[in-house]
Amino acid sequence: MTHQSHTSRSESELLALFEFSQVVNSSLDLSLILDTLLLTLMGKLLATKAIILLRHERKTFCVVNGKGVPKNFLKQKIDLSKISKQTVRVDREFSEALSAHGINRLFPIVSQEKVIGYFGAAEHSRRPIGTAERKFTETLISIAATAIEKGFSFGEIKTINRSLDEKIQQLKTLFELAKEFGGILEQDKLLKLFSLTLMGQVGTSRYAICLKEGKSIYSKISGAYLETDKVSIFDLVNSPLLSSAIPRKKKYDLLREHLAKEKIVALVPLQMQNEVKGVLCLGERLRGGIYSESDLEFIFSLSNLAFVSLENSRLFSEEIEKKKLESELLIAREIQQGLLPRTLPEINRFEISGVNISSKQVGGDYYDVIPADDGTFIIAIGDVSGKGTPASLLMANVQATVHALVPFHLPLPVATARINDLIYRNTGSDKFITFFWGVLDPGTRRFQYVNAGHNHPFVLRKDGTIERLAEGGLILGIMKTIMPYQEGSIALQSGDSVIMFTDGVSEAMDVNGVDYTEERLEEFVKRQNGKSAEAVLTEIKDEIQRHTFGAPQSDDITMVVFKAL
Repeated sequence: MTHQSHTSRSESELLALFEFSQVVNSSLDLSLILDTLLLTLMGKLLATKAIILLRHERKTFCVVNGKGVPKNFLKQKIDLSKISKQTVRVDREFSEALSAHGINRLFPIVSQEKVIGYFGAAEHSRRPIGTAERKFTETLISIAATAIEKGFSFGEIKTINRSLDEKIQQLKTLFELAKEFGGILEQDKLLKLFSLTLMGQVGTSRYAICLKEGKSIYSKISGAYLETDKVSIFDLVNSPLLSSAIPRKKKYDLLREHLAKEKIVALVPLQMQNEVKGVLCLGERLRGGIYSESDLEFIFSLSNLAFVSLENSRLFSEEIEKKKLESELLIAREIQQGLLPRTLPEINRFEISGVNISSKQVGGDYYDVIPADDGTFIIAIGDVSGKGTPASLLMANVQATVHALVPFHLPLPVATARINDLIYRNTGSDKFITFFWGVLDPGTRRFQYVNAGHNHPFVLRKDGTIERLAEGGLILGIMKTIMPYQEGSIALQSGDSVIMFTDGVSEAMDVNGVDYTEERLEEFVKRQNGKSAEAVLTEIKDEIQRHTFGAPQSDDITMVVFKAL
């Protein structure tokens, strides 16, 4: 090699070192610094595989960057047999993991006399790294070491700042929520606010509140009662606890089994006067990952704020309810008795049967069969949200509106829109109705209908097939009609039946809190093919009673069945 070519290469390397120094030292982005170091050295050494390790703890290093190695190798933690400030040749004794991936040469990254990481490369046996290349690599790494430590420190500072910002935001949120909770006495609104905060602030997918009252506890999650060890759960949870951290003792086996079944991953105590009165059971996070210590601290503060408000709401509601209950039930019962038809009209070429079984003294379900002056029949079924007098009064309004509209012979979509707008204008946002109705023409055996968010009725054909009546639109009372309701139409042949029902049938719960479900109902309905309308209705009613035997009725049960003869 001539003196001139040697000088030219030296100048080229100095220029490369200068440019590299400018890039890495002008950035605080650790990822950019590591990428620049990795790609520069791979280009200089003509290496097809290379990685960067940063120190995790003592002799353990983490693979933070790499090229030419499998993706699953990145972020792996590597234990080294020794820490060296000199370039190291890697063998299986030194690190089996590195050797297995072809990394056979390590260059230390040293800052302030401490090894903070390594650059590792695959040295080809036919082209070993020469002295000049090694010195260039070591110089380049030396330049990068300070920038790497600076970038790492900056990343830690950013993490701390993010944590502080998060804490400040959480404190602000708790302060605002304290004011909100203090001004709300309705339990449903409190729970809704609590749920929205859990989902929005922490990303909790689902939760259950287990309350301790005397010797019993109760809770609901996704409509199913959560069983727990009645003694250990309250003795165990004195501070926020991940389910995975529950001691592996026999007395907690049943608790762990139930928590795993319901996918509960964390437990947070609900306290009053330093006594655990309940436990908040948290489901998995929507965005994945485990709850951090910061998350659990925030949830602990939030849930106990909400719990105090819930207890106040409960006590207030109980006092009010005691005073109103007797008079309310008396009025509601009278309203209820006058709403439902005592007898159903006879329909030529059809048989029809209906039933309503209230879960309380009064209920919010409604059904009706109304003869029209043109020979057709209006058949309707509905389910008003809530229970008691308000639901009964709203049901009375619906019935009155339906009866008032029948003589006008309006198209069903138009009439449904009018009912919806009337309910929307005259009720609160927490009141709504699922509603299904249709016009049956006995002469043509055609049934035209509109479904306003109600359970889709079954059409049981004579050949045993099932259809669902879904055409329609939004639930009544949620919002003013913007999109017109859609009308469906079916032709019924002799032997075809239509089964209309409320969610008290499909969601009837057994002693374990398990819903009957529409899928089971559909299979059961198929087996009733060929039976009369009254027989089908009776069989479904008996089936639901068998399913719920021993459990309190959770909702009103209402059905209408009509069959073409």
